Amino acid sequence: MNFVRSLPFHAAGPANAGEAAIAAAIQANWLPPQGATLLAFLPTRLRFPLIGPVLGAASIKPAEIAWSDADGVVGWGEKPLARLGRRLAAMRGIPYWSLEDGFLRSVGLGKAGAPPVSMVADDLGIYFNAAQPSRLEELLQRGAGKPDLARARTLRAMIVEHRLTKYNHFPDQQIALPATHGRRILLIDQVAGDYSVTGAGADEHAFRHMANEACAVPGATVLVKSHPDIAAGYARGYLGHLAGRPNIRFIDEAISPHALLDVVDEVWTVSSQFGFDAILRSIPVTTFGVPFYAGWGLTRDWAEGAVADAALRRRRRPVSLDAFVAATLLQYALYVDPVTKQQTTAEKAIDRLVAWRHRALQRRGIYLCAGFSRHKRPTIRHLLQGPWSTVSFCGDKPTKKQLARADYLVRWGQNAEMPGKGEAHAATLPVLHIEDGFIRSAGLGAKLTPASSLCIDREALYYDATRESGLERLLRTASFDPLLLARAARLRQRIVQYGISKYNLNATASPDYRTLAAGRRIITVAGQVPDDASLRFGLTGGLSNLQLLQMVRARRPDAFLVYKEHPDLLAGKRQGLCDAAALDTLADLVAGNVGLDALLDASDEVHVATSQLGFEALIRQRPVWCYGLPFYAGWGLTHDAVTPLRPRRALPLDALIAGVLILYPSYLSGDTGLPCEVEDIIDEIHATRHNKTGLLRRSLRRIGWAR
Repeated sequence: MNFVRSLPFHAAGPANAGEAAIAAAIQANWLPPQGATLLAFLPTRLRFPLIGPVLGAASIKPAEIAWSDADGVVGWGEKPLARLGRRLAAMRGIPYWSLEDGFLRSVGLGKAGAPPVSMVADDLGIYFNAAQPSRLEELLQRGAGKPDLARARTLRAMIVEHRLTKYNHFPDQQIALPATHGRRILLIDQVAGDYSVTGAGADEHAFRHMANEACAVPGATVLVKSHPDIAAGYARGYLGHLAGRPNIRFIDEAISPHALLDVVDEVWTVSSQFGFDAILRSIPVTTFGVPFYAGWGLTRDWAEGAVADAALRRRRRPVSLDAFVAATLLQYALYVDPVTKQQTTAEKAIDRLVAWRHRALQRRGIYLCAGFSRHKRPTIRHLLQGPWSTVSFCGDKPTKKQLARADYLVRWGQNAEMPGKGEAHAATLPVLHIEDGFIRSAGLGAKLTPASSLCIDREALYYDATRESGLERLLRTASFDPLLLARAARLRQRIVQYGISKYNLNATASPDYRTLAAGRRIITVAGQVPDDASLRFGLTGGLSNLQLLQMVRARRPDAFLVYKEHPDLLAGKRQGLCDAAALDTLADLVAGNVGLDALLDASDEVHVATSQLGFEALIRQRPVWCYGLPFYAGWGLTHDAVTPLRPRRALPLDALIAGVLILYPSYLSGDTGLPCEVEDIIDEIHATRHNKTGLLRRSLRRIGWAR
């Protein structure tokens, strides 16, 4: 399995991209005003923590304290608490908004903890309740302007291209069906008594009507898609009586709606969102209830009953598909980024969904993580857990039973090449190595600061020059398209602008290096932890810090040499500080926790064994000399004392940055623990690097109860 990302994240464009779209959405006069104070009951606040960010509310106060100052009340769907919230709003004489998930929600179910990227807020009703008007109906009656229509056309193309639906966690695999000369009609079964059925003015009779009409179509093959809860036996459906009939096939497996839409000619449904997915793909839809997409000229509507008649009379204005998409996905739905907890656009929400689904597909499997310290476990769980994966931890020596249940054995670093004692029978079990990434955190790992970037490699880790790692293969073979290179260039500029490095420590005041150098060339030499894995696997020949300094002094006898100690050594977390007297004879200045930006800006050259300081110097376009073979050497960008064991090609700087910082690592938000992008991590570090972590949180990290 390849753990390298292959989908560039398009949302990381100009800072003002989409601002007009967000402004238009939040200025709608039927939504709560920005900065409002809203009331919600405790279960709603706990279950849906993103209500405040998605609405731009200043605070969500307890509705249990009925007379708190507030601009309105919010409640979820049509649940009992929502009805109580309506009564509270009426009693207070303030507005009430019904909330519900949006039409593009998440990768995974909400009840499984998958965070949503969209919600809707309705001051008139709610879109799935056809018994009364909703704000969505009003928007569809009003129509959309040309800019929204053009944007809707592009948005629909994105959704179809990426095969997105509401939850996006079902496998998207081909379905083998026997050849047929007639129409393939897909019937959607639903959970009996679900509010999406009753809200659409339908009941069991509607499903029987649908089944009878489908069975009466000459030569048709009828497919029945069961709801996952029905197939698992957790709920009853409406179409079970069709089992065993000729030309009817039940599809019980959990599968992506798009996989089914690939092989059918039309979709018949009472009120399922499956019909919405089909409409976006221009597949004919017949409805037997009144879902939100019925009655607008986009479907054939066979609903019966008083609720259906009244709803269809209200929806007399035919709308185009683009106008329908504009109303449902651009004007009605609100979008939030669960990583940043900020309002966002539909396009950027789609980028998140695509990236999360791609990551979840990469992480499929059962992971047994061996020998991880407790403080690392929450981060590793966040990294590997997903809709199609499970994660468990064990001691350094897994049992045969534990290994037999796993698809992957996961270890930290390069410390386990072969199965340990008791693992001989599992020699074929893939071993995944995990290591800190290149923009790690705002603080040292040795001080239990959780990592915001991690690298997963099945072959060898990036610092092992003796074997081909996933990063080396990526840099050797990948095609870096212009969009990705442009993103890497913006990323490089942002790193320099914000002064980002690997650990982003609070720095002491930097001296005036140019004044101290008095006209001499300034050469920075990077010290490293003597037992560091990158030295052991980096073809350095056992080069020590003092030996490196001696070699540089011999090469640049007249230069002003600045020796930069490693932060782990300065913090006293690792052993290996150089003798001060020896340093004084070789270096003109020994730098401690100084700002790397000021140091690298002043440096004319940077000399390293394998230190990442050389990569950070390359980002700032400083000449770099390497005396070992770090991951960034051998690509035509550094002066190398060691020849790579395998051929490497010349790369432009932005291609190296794209591979090293965008495609190879995985990133986790330090605030939410959610998967994210390198740009998110840079923004987080820039915003929080000077914040201090409290004693309680540090203690919880140590025992593995917090990130």
